[in-house]
Amino acid sequence: MENEKPKPTIPEVHPLVINWYAKPGNSVGGIFHVLLENGNCEQYFADQALKDAHLSGDKDAIHLAELLTLMSSTQRRKLCHLNKT
Repeated sequence: MENEKPKPTIPEVHPLVINWYAKPGNSVGGIFHVLLENGNCEQYFADQALKDAHLSGDKDAIHLAELLTLMSSTQRRKLCHLNKT
C-alpha cells in the first residue's frame, strides 16, 4: 500500500527507549511498562500504549508509541530483551 508508513528499525527506536527510561518517573517503563518490562509485545499492547500516550499528552511518549505500533511483535520483543541487558 502506498500510504503505509515504513516499519521503524530496532536501531532507530532503541535510543528512544533508553531516553524514555531516563526521564523522571519512567525507571520501570511508565506507560510502556506492560509492553517493554513485562514482555507483552502483541499489537494490542502497542495499541493500548499509544492510547495511553495520547491521554498523557507527552509528545515523547506519543512519538515512541507511534513507532512501537508500526513495529512487528518480534521487533518489540527484541527491544524488550535489549532493555534488560
